[in-house]
Amino acid sequence: MNIQEFARLFPQKMKELKDFVEGDDIKDILGVEATNHYKESFDNEGFTDEQLVKWDDVERRDEQSAWYGHSGQTGKFSQARTTAKILSGETGELANSLSYKHTDRGVRVTSPTAYGHVHQFGKLAKIYGKKSFQMPARPFMGKSVLLKTNIESKIKREIIKIMTK
Repeated sequence: MNIQEFARLFPQKMKELKDFVEGDDIKDILGVEATNHYKESFDNEGFTDEQLVKWDDVERRDEQSAWYGHSGQTGKFSQARTTAKILSGETGELANSLSYKHTDRGVRVTSPTAYGHVHQFGKLAKIYGKKSFQMPARPFMGKSVLLKTNIESKIKREIIKIMTK
């Protein structure tokens, strides 16, 4: 495309850019990128802002702990739980529950689980609904330089695609 062709197409390109920036496509980029980044926390066993910050380990992986190999599903020893990832549960429910919704100003990533905030912020929890203990914070969502960079890169590619097609 030469400069005369670009000048002729410029008003249409600006309309396409405006539609992109004000529409749902850009929100879907934000939502998909954020949700995928947050789900990676579960694979990485920690949260990545500029770099990965690993979560505190769990007692079910410590051979010296009374909780070694404990299965929350059965209440019994499980060899698989001695090496299972932190916050993976036996179903992966928390990571799989992450989703996003469009808002007026962007997107909101949420988990509808009743316990997601307990792990995210570190709050009081109960063992089988009885004995209380302080759950350590294991953030899996939040502001992230890496996420911001990935989103900016993806949006830039979309803008270039609009301007050069």
